[in-house]
Amino acid sequence: MPTKVELELHRDLNKTFRSFDLQTVAEEVFSSLNKNFLVDFGTLFLTGERGQNIERVFRMGIPSDRHQAERFGMTKIDIEKLVKDMIPRFYNYAEERDKRAPVIEGKSIGILACFPLQLVYNYDALIFLGVAQENVEKTLLKRQGFDFLCNFMIDISYALKNAIIAKRLNELITKDDLTMTYNRRFFEDYFAEELDRARRYNSPLSLIFLDLDGLREVNNRFGHAMGSRTLQEAAARILNAVRSIDKVVRYGGDEFCIVLPETETKGATEVAERVRQKISSTPFLLEETGGIEITASFGISCYPIHAVTKEDMIKRADEAMFEVKSQSKNNIKIAQPLKRFP
Repeated sequence: MPTKVELELHRDLNKTFRSFDLQTVAEEVFSSLNKNFLVDFGTLFLTGERGQNIERVFRMGIPSDRHQAERFGMTKIDIEKLVKDMIPRFYNYAEERDKRAPVIEGKSIGILACFPLQLVYNYDALIFLGVAQENVEKTLLKRQGFDFLCNFMIDISYALKNAIIAKRLNELITKDDLTMTYNRRFFEDYFAEELDRARRYNSPLSLIFLDLDGLREVNNRFGHAMGSRTLQEAAARILNAVRSIDKVVRYGGDEFCIVLPETETKGATEVAERVRQKISSTPFLLEETGGIEITASFGISCYPIHAVTKEDMIKRADEAMFEVKSQSKNNIKIAQPLKRFP
Protein backbone atom coordinates (compact mmCIF):
# COMPACT_ATOMS: atom_id res chain seq x y z
CA MET A 1 0.00 0.00 0.00
CA PRO A 2 1.58 3.36 -1.03
CA THR A 3 2.68 5.36 2.00
CA LYS A 4 1.16 8.51 0.53
CA VAL A 5 -2.28 6.84 0.42
CA GLU A 6 -2.00 5.63 4.02
CA LEU A 7 -1.06 9.11 5.21
CA GLU A 8 -3.93 10.67 3.26
CA LEU A 9 -6.46 8.20 4.67
CA HIS A 10 -5.34 8.88 8.25
CA ARG A 11 -5.32 12.63 7.63
CA ASP A 12 -8.88 12.45 6.33
CA LEU A 13 -9.99 10.30 9.25
CA ASN A 14 -8.53 12.74 11.77
CA LYS A 15 -10.80 15.40 10.26
CA THR A 16 -13.75 13.00 10.45
CA PHE A 17 -13.23 12.52 14.20
CA ARG A 18 -14.17 16.19 14.64
CA SER A 19 -17.74 15.41 13.59
CA PHE A 20 -20.36 13.64 15.70
CA ASP A 21 -23.12 13.59 13.07
CA LEU A 22 -23.54 10.07 11.69
CA GLN A 23 -24.46 11.19 8.18
CA THR A 24 -21.52 13.58 8.01
CA VAL A 25 -19.10 10.92 9.27
CA ALA A 26 -20.37 8.50 6.61
CA GLU A 27 -20.04 11.12 3.85
CA GLU A 28 -16.47 11.94 4.84
CA VAL A 29 -15.42 8.28 5.16
CA PHE A 30 -16.78 7.36 1.73
CA SER A 31 -15.39 10.51 0.14
CA SER A 32 -11.93 9.57 1.41
CA LEU A 33 -12.22 5.95 0.23
CA ASN A 34 -13.45 7.09 -3.16
CA LYS A 35 -10.58 9.54 -3.53
CA ASN A 36 -7.78 7.31 -2.26
CA PHE A 37 -8.87 3.82 -3.33
CA LEU A 38 -10.77 4.75 -6.50
CA VAL A 39 -13.93 2.85 -5.61
CA ASP A 40 -17.10 3.56 -7.60
CA PHE A 41 -19.92 2.47 -5.30
CA GLY A 42 -20.48 2.11 -1.58
CA THR A 43 -23.10 1.68 1.10
CA LEU A 44 -23.13 1.94 4.88
CA PHE A 45 -25.79 -0.01 6.76
CA LEU A 46 -26.55 0.05 10.47
CA THR A 47 -28.11 -3.09 11.86
CA GLY A 48 -29.64 -4.10 15.16
CA GLU A 49 -28.85 -7.27 17.05
CA ARG A 50 -27.88 -10.21 14.79
CA GLY A 51 -28.11 -8.06 11.68
CA GLN A 52 -31.83 -7.34 11.96
CA ASN A 53 -33.55 -3.94 11.53
CA ILE A 54 -31.31 -2.97 8.62
CA GLU A 55 -31.02 0.80 8.12
CA ARG A 56 -29.14 2.32 5.22
CA VAL A 57 -27.23 5.38 6.41
CA PHE A 58 -25.33 6.40 3.29
CA ARG A 59 -24.71 5.31 -0.27
CA MET A 60 -22.21 6.45 -2.88
CA GLY A 61 -22.65 6.25 -6.65
CA ILE A 62 -26.10 4.66 -6.38
CA PRO A 63 -29.20 6.70 -7.34
CA SER A 64 -31.82 7.32 -4.66
CA ASP A 65 -34.42 5.15 -6.38
CA ARG A 66 -32.19 2.07 -6.69
CA HIS A 67 -32.93 0.44 -3.35
CA GLN A 68 -32.01 -3.08 -4.50
CA ALA A 69 -28.67 -1.97 -5.94
CA GLU A 70 -27.44 -0.64 -2.59
CA ARG A 71 -27.17 -4.22 -1.28
CA PHE A 72 -25.04 -5.38 -4.22
CA GLY A 73 -27.22 -8.41 -4.84
CA MET A 74 -27.23 -9.45 -1.17
CA THR A 75 -30.47 -10.60 0.46
CA LYS A 76 -31.51 -9.69 3.99
CA ILE A 77 -30.42 -13.18 5.07
CA ASP A 78 -26.99 -12.65 3.45
CA ILE A 79 -26.56 -9.38 5.35
CA GLU A 80 -27.62 -10.96 8.65
CA LYS A 81 -25.03 -13.73 8.12
CA LEU A 82 -22.26 -11.26 7.26
CA VAL A 83 -22.95 -9.31 10.46
CA LYS A 84 -23.28 -12.45 12.58
CA ASP A 85 -19.98 -13.91 11.30
CA MET A 86 -18.11 -10.57 11.58
CA ILE A 87 -15.67 -11.69 8.88
CA PRO A 88 -14.72 -9.27 6.06
CA ARG A 89 -15.36 -10.66 2.57
CA PHE A 90 -13.60 -9.97 -0.73
CA TYR A 91 -15.06 -10.92 -4.10
CA ASN A 92 -13.16 -10.62 -7.37
CA TYR A 93 -15.82 -11.49 -9.93
CA ALA A 94 -13.31 -11.53 -12.79
CA GLU A 95 -11.51 -14.43 -11.09
CA GLU A 96 -14.56 -16.13 -9.51
CA ARG A 97 -16.40 -17.11 -12.67
CA ASP A 98 -18.95 -19.18 -10.74
CA LYS A 99 -20.31 -16.07 -9.00
CA ARG A 100 -22.70 -13.72 -10.77
CA ALA A 101 -21.50 -10.13 -10.58
CA PRO A 102 -23.98 -7.49 -9.38
CA VAL A 103 -24.87 -4.80 -11.92
CA ILE A 104 -25.34 -1.15 -10.87
CA GLU A 105 -26.36 1.55 -13.34
CA GLY A 106 -25.54 -0.78 -16.22
CA LYS A 107 -22.02 -1.46 -14.92
CA SER A 108 -20.92 -4.93 -13.81
CA ILE A 109 -19.14 -5.00 -10.46
CA GLY A 110 -15.62 -6.35 -10.80
CA ILE A 111 -14.63 -6.21 -7.13
CA LEU A 112 -16.80 -6.11 -4.01
CA ALA A 113 -15.54 -5.81 -0.43
CA CYS A 114 -17.76 -6.24 2.64
CA PHE A 115 -16.67 -5.04 6.08
CA PRO A 116 -18.85 -5.86 9.14
CA LEU A 117 -18.08 -3.71 12.20
CA GLN A 118 -19.06 -4.06 15.84
CA LEU A 119 -20.24 -0.77 17.28
CA VAL A 120 -22.16 0.16 20.47
CA TYR A 121 -25.70 -0.04 21.91
CA ASN A 122 -26.36 -3.32 20.03
CA TYR A 123 -25.60 -1.56 16.76
CA ASP A 124 -23.38 -3.13 14.13
CA ALA A 125 -22.37 -1.69 10.78
CA LEU A 126 -21.80 -3.17 7.35
CA ILE A 127 -19.80 -1.33 4.73
CA PHE A 128 -19.94 -2.34 1.07
CA LEU A 129 -17.34 -1.04 -1.39
CA GLY A 130 -17.68 -1.84 -5.08
CA VAL A 131 -15.51 -1.26 -8.14
CA ALA A 132 -16.91 -1.38 -11.68
CA GLN A 133 -15.36 -4.03 -13.90
CA GLU A 134 -14.05 -1.33 -16.23
CA ASN A 135 -12.04 0.24 -13.38
CA VAL A 136 -10.55 -2.89 -11.79
CA GLU A 137 -7.07 -2.15 -13.16
CA LYS A 138 -7.08 1.38 -11.69
CA THR A 139 -8.37 0.69 -8.19
CA LEU A 140 -6.28 0.02 -5.09
CA LEU A 141 -9.06 -2.20 -3.75
CA LYS A 142 -7.33 -5.42 -4.72
CA ARG A 143 -6.29 -8.10 -2.25
CA GLN A 144 -3.48 -6.03 -0.69
CA GLY A 145 -5.69 -2.98 -0.38
CA PHE A 146 -8.47 -5.10 1.11
CA ASP A 147 -6.08 -6.48 3.74
CA PHE A 148 -5.04 -2.93 4.63
CA LEU A 149 -8.66 -1.80 4.93
CA CYS A 150 -9.50 -4.72 7.22
CA ASN A 151 -7.22 -3.08 9.79
CA PHE A 152 -8.12 0.50 8.89
CA MET A 153 -11.82 -0.27 9.44
CA ILE A 154 -11.10 -0.51 13.17
CA ASP A 155 -10.29 3.21 13.14
CA ILE A 156 -13.39 3.93 11.04
CA SER A 157 -15.49 2.02 13.57
CA TYR A 158 -14.31 4.41 16.33
CA ALA A 159 -15.59 7.38 14.33
CA LEU A 160 -18.93 5.61 13.81
CA LYS A 161 -19.13 4.68 17.51
CA ASN A 162 -18.61 8.31 18.52
CA ALA A 163 -21.38 9.39 16.14
CA ILE A 164 -23.80 6.76 17.47
CA ILE A 165 -23.09 7.70 21.09
CA ALA A 166 -23.76 11.34 20.20
CA LYS A 167 -26.92 10.26 18.38
CA ARG A 168 -28.20 8.40 21.45
CA LEU A 169 -27.46 11.33 23.74
CA ASN A 170 -29.16 13.67 21.29
CA GLU A 171 -32.26 11.43 21.24
CA LEU A 172 -32.68 12.01 24.97
CA ILE A 173 -33.41 15.67 24.27
CA THR A 174 -35.07 15.33 20.86
CA LYS A 175 -37.77 12.71 21.57
CA ASP A 176 -41.33 13.46 22.61
CA ASP A 177 -41.84 11.97 26.08
CA LEU A 178 -45.40 10.78 25.42
CA THR A 179 -45.14 9.21 21.96
CA MET A 180 -41.39 8.52 21.65
CA THR A 181 -41.44 10.13 18.22
CA TYR A 182 -39.14 13.07 17.51
CA ASN A 183 -40.13 16.47 18.84
CA ARG A 184 -40.58 19.82 17.11
CA ARG A 185 -37.11 21.05 18.03
CA PHE A 186 -35.53 18.05 16.32
CA PHE A 187 -37.71 18.53 13.26
CA GLU A 188 -36.71 22.15 12.70
CA ASP A 189 -32.99 21.32 12.52
CA TYR A 190 -33.24 17.90 10.87
CA PHE A 191 -35.60 18.98 8.11
CA ALA A 192 -33.42 21.97 7.26
CA GLU A 193 -30.37 19.69 7.04
CA GLU A 194 -32.17 17.15 4.84
CA LEU A 195 -33.39 19.90 2.53
CA ASP A 196 -29.82 21.23 2.20
CA ARG A 197 -28.67 17.67 1.42
CA ALA A 198 -31.40 17.25 -1.19
CA ARG A 199 -30.28 20.45 -2.92
CA ARG A 200 -26.62 19.42 -2.79
CA TYR A 201 -27.17 15.97 -4.28
CA ASN A 202 -30.13 16.90 -6.49
CA SER A 203 -32.29 14.27 -4.80
CA PRO A 204 -35.97 14.35 -3.82
CA LEU A 205 -37.27 14.92 -0.30
CA SER A 206 -40.86 14.40 0.82
CA LEU A 207 -42.86 15.58 3.79
CA ILE A 208 -46.10 14.06 5.08
CA PHE A 209 -48.37 15.92 7.50
CA LEU A 210 -51.13 13.97 9.22
CA ASP A 211 -53.77 14.93 11.75
CA LEU A 212 -55.76 12.39 13.77
CA ASP A 213 -59.51 12.50 13.14
CA GLY A 214 -61.65 12.05 16.24
CA LEU A 215 -59.14 12.58 19.05
CA ARG A 216 -61.07 15.55 20.43
CA GLU A 217 -64.09 13.29 20.88
CA VAL A 218 -61.95 10.82 22.84
CA ASN A 219 -60.81 13.62 25.15
CA ASN A 220 -64.38 14.86 25.64
CA ARG A 221 -65.94 11.44 26.25
CA PHE A 222 -63.22 9.59 28.14
CA GLY A 223 -60.84 12.26 29.46
CA HIS A 224 -57.38 13.42 28.55
CA ALA A 225 -55.70 10.32 29.98
CA MET A 226 -57.45 8.20 27.36
CA GLY A 227 -56.60 10.82 24.78
CA SER A 228 -52.93 10.44 25.68
CA ARG A 229 -53.21 6.66 25.43
CA THR A 230 -54.72 7.08 21.96
CA LEU A 231 -51.83 9.32 20.90
CA GLN A 232 -49.33 6.72 22.11
CA GLU A 233 -51.09 3.93 20.23
CA ALA A 234 -51.36 6.04 17.08
CA ALA A 235 -47.64 6.90 17.23
CA ALA A 236 -46.78 3.20 17.60
CA ARG A 237 -48.85 2.37 14.53
CA ILE A 238 -47.21 5.15 12.51
CA LEU A 239 -43.71 4.03 13.53
CA ASN A 240 -44.59 0.46 12.58
CA ALA A 241 -45.71 1.53 9.10
CA VAL A 242 -42.84 3.79 7.99
CA ARG A 243 -39.43 2.81 6.63
CA SER A 244 -36.24 2.79 8.68
CA ILE A 245 -34.94 5.91 6.90
CA ASP A 246 -38.08 7.94 7.67
CA LYS A 247 -38.35 10.22 10.71
CA VAL A 248 -41.67 10.55 12.54
CA VAL A 249 -42.26 13.80 14.44
CA ARG A 250 -45.01 14.87 16.82
CA TYR A 251 -45.53 18.32 15.36
CA GLY A 252 -48.03 19.42 17.98
CA GLY A 253 -51.19 18.19 19.70
CA ASP A 254 -52.65 15.41 17.55
CA GLU A 255 -50.60 16.37 14.47
CA PHE A 256 -47.62 14.35 13.24
CA CYS A 257 -45.28 14.72 10.32
CA ILE A 258 -42.98 12.27 8.55
CA VAL A 259 -39.75 13.28 6.80
CA LEU A 260 -38.85 10.96 3.91
CA PRO A 261 -35.29 11.44 2.58
CA GLU A 262 -34.56 10.57 -1.07
CA THR A 263 -38.25 9.91 -1.70
CA GLU A 264 -40.43 11.18 -4.53
CA THR A 265 -44.18 11.75 -4.41
CA LYS A 266 -45.04 8.16 -5.39
CA GLY A 267 -42.98 6.68 -2.56
CA ALA A 268 -44.36 9.19 -0.06
CA THR A 269 -47.92 8.35 -1.10
CA GLU A 270 -47.23 4.65 -0.58
CA VAL A 271 -45.93 5.32 2.94
CA ALA A 272 -48.89 7.58 3.73
CA GLU A 273 -51.32 4.90 2.56
CA ARG A 274 -49.65 2.27 4.76
CA VAL A 275 -49.91 4.61 7.75
CA ARG A 276 -53.53 5.47 6.92
CA GLN A 277 -54.48 1.80 6.81
CA LYS A 278 -52.60 1.03 10.04
CA ILE A 279 -54.48 3.76 11.88
CA SER A 280 -57.97 3.07 10.49
CA SER A 281 -57.90 -0.74 10.27
CA THR A 282 -58.34 -1.52 13.99
CA PRO A 283 -60.30 0.39 16.68
CA PHE A 284 -58.32 2.09 19.46
CA LEU A 285 -58.62 1.48 23.22
CA LEU A 286 -60.42 -1.84 22.80
CA GLU A 287 -59.93 -2.95 26.42
CA GLU A 288 -60.70 0.42 28.00
CA THR A 289 -63.69 1.55 25.93
CA GLY A 290 -64.73 -1.34 23.72
CA GLY A 291 -63.13 0.31 20.71
CA ILE A 292 -63.02 3.80 19.18
CA GLU A 293 -62.71 4.45 15.46
CA ILE A 294 -59.83 6.83 14.74
CA THR A 295 -58.66 7.86 11.27
CA ALA A 296 -56.17 10.42 9.96
CA SER A 297 -56.04 13.09 7.26
CA PHE A 298 -52.84 13.38 5.20
CA GLY A 299 -51.10 16.05 3.13
CA ILE A 300 -47.91 15.53 1.10
CA SER A 301 -45.36 17.90 -0.39
CA CYS A 302 -42.16 16.99 -2.21
CA TYR A 303 -38.98 18.90 -3.02
CA PRO A 304 -38.54 20.26 -5.66
CA ILE A 305 -41.92 19.59 -7.34
CA HIS A 306 -44.18 21.30 -4.80
CA ALA A 307 -41.84 23.66 -2.95
CA VAL A 308 -38.14 24.55 -2.70
CA THR A 309 -37.91 26.06 0.79
CA LYS A 310 -38.46 24.56 4.21
CA GLU A 311 -41.27 26.98 5.05
CA ASP A 312 -43.10 26.36 1.78
CA MET A 313 -42.81 22.58 2.04
CA ILE A 314 -44.39 22.70 5.49
CA LYS A 315 -47.07 25.12 4.32
CA ARG A 316 -48.00 23.09 1.22
CA ALA A 317 -48.19 19.78 3.11
CA ASP A 318 -50.21 21.39 5.91
CA GLU A 319 -52.63 23.01 3.45
CA ALA A 320 -53.17 19.74 1.62
CA MET A 321 -53.83 17.98 4.93
CA PHE A 322 -56.28 20.69 6.04
CA GLU A 323 -58.21 20.33 2.80
CA VAL A 324 -58.69 16.61 3.50
CA LYS A 325 -59.52 17.35 7.13
CA SER A 326 -62.22 19.85 6.20
CA GLN A 327 -63.81 17.58 3.60
CA SER A 328 -63.70 13.77 3.55
CA LYS A 329 -61.15 12.96 6.31
CA ASN A 330 -59.33 9.59 6.30
CA ASN A 331 -57.73 10.42 2.97
CA ILE A 332 -54.52 11.63 1.32
CA LYS A 333 -53.95 14.75 -0.78
CA ILE A 334 -50.82 15.76 -2.64
CA ALA A 335 -49.93 19.44 -2.91
CA GLN A 336 -50.27 21.18 -6.26
CA PRO A 337 -46.98 21.30 -8.21
CA LEU A 338 -45.15 24.54 -8.84
CA LYS A 339 -45.89 26.20 -12.17
CA ARG A 340 -42.63 25.08 -13.74
CA PHE A 341 -43.67 21.44 -13.27
CA PRO A 342 -46.45 20.03 -15.47
